[in-house]
Amino acid sequence: MKQTAIGRAVAAVFIGMALLLLTACGGADTPEQAIKNFNTKMNDCNYKAAFSYVSDYDGLSFDKGDRSGTKQIVNAVSKTLEIEIVDIQTSGATGAATLKVTTVDLRDIYTRAAATVTNNYVDTVLEGSKISAEDMRDALVAEIVRESALSDAQKVTTDCKVNLSREKDRWFMILDKTSFNVMMGYIDDANTMVESGDFSNISVESSDTESESETENTVESETEDDSTESAVFND
Repeated sequence: MKQTAIGRAVAAVFIGMALLLLTACGGADTPEQAIKNFNTKMNDCNYKAAFSYVSDYDGLSFDKGDRSGTKQIVNAVSKTLEIEIVDIQTSGATGAATLKVTTVDLRDIYTRAAATVTNNYVDTVLEGSKISAEDMRDALVAEIVRESALSDAQKVTTDCKVNLSREKDRWFMILDKTSFNVMMGYIDDANTMVESGDFSNISVESSDTESESETENTVESETEDDSTESAVFND
């Protein structure tokens, strides 16, 4: 069920962050170690350390005051990141890694969280009364974080190719917008969903409203290499 009031309230959560340009050295002795160390540090939510294994970038920057709860959401997703190295090919100072990347699917979790929180406000919404965007936002962030930590949270595994570079005998990953989106649980797609206001999958339950059954789909997709660019998500 799609409601204009619901869409406006749900859109209060918008994932805003940016990748910081490189300012420090790092890297690892081997491509394998760079990838594994990146994965470990992302799981620890230590983004400064994680991005020391990434060429061109040096961490994540969140909006001042983190009004949208972005950092809490990113932390929740990062803790679920699992990178399996399928193959690595190198030639001189360059290379490429074929990976299987698994995370919680933020698109699914966002939709489910929005439905859960919306149902808590259903009487007010259906009456057309004003809902505090701040209250809805805070409730959504808390629900997204909670659902991301569930053992049965919807996950997505994606085949992902990442380029590699060797600089001063140290190996780095090269992340572009596509590969970063995959490693962050399709955070960019979740942003697009918020921007478009497409909450058609949100079902509202009430005494006179029947909830619609939801079909769970396991998403399998393959990313293509883009030229390296800054992935910016504006609030």
